[in-house]
Amino acid sequence: MDPYGIRLRQPLPKDLLGYRVAIAAIGTAFEASYGWRLVHDGDELATGFFQAGSMGLLESFVHEAEVHTDHIGPAEFQLFGDDPSGQRPPGLDTQTVPVIVIAGMRGYLVHQVVRGDTLHAIAREYGTDVRRLVAANELPDPDRILVGQILRVPQGSGE
Repeated sequence: MDPYGIRLRQPLPKDLLGYRVAIAAIGTAFEASYGWRLVHDGDELATGFFQAGSMGLLESFVHEAEVHTDHIGPAEFQLFGDDPSGQRPPGLDTQTVPVIVIAGMRGYLVHQVVRGDTLHAIAREYGTDVRRLVAANELPDPDRILVGQILRVPQGSGE
């Protein structure tokens, strides 16, 4: 970490992000202004700015932001110090973490697979859909789940 940069604490790699993201870090930025964005394949899915802490003082902060996207699947979460030039080229202070975005999700439940379970049955039971289950759990084959496997089951809509 750059001693004057940012150290991201949350979100963590592979966290599920829904209609909100909790951002926690230690850092400092120009006028204590930070920006964040979600990116997938070079496309910006969502973005925001906020102020936290004091200018020039390294300190911990937590910020909660709404996420407005219809994306379901992998993405990168980026947190960066605001650039007063307005250009914000990627810099040493940009922190990036891989996450999984489930548009509109409020949270998730945990389900342990039992004999006879299918993704379609689990989706019906919990009021979600197979696409969200596959994305949330990074399942390479939606027709193959294992007894004892723990699944994250996305819940709710942010609307």
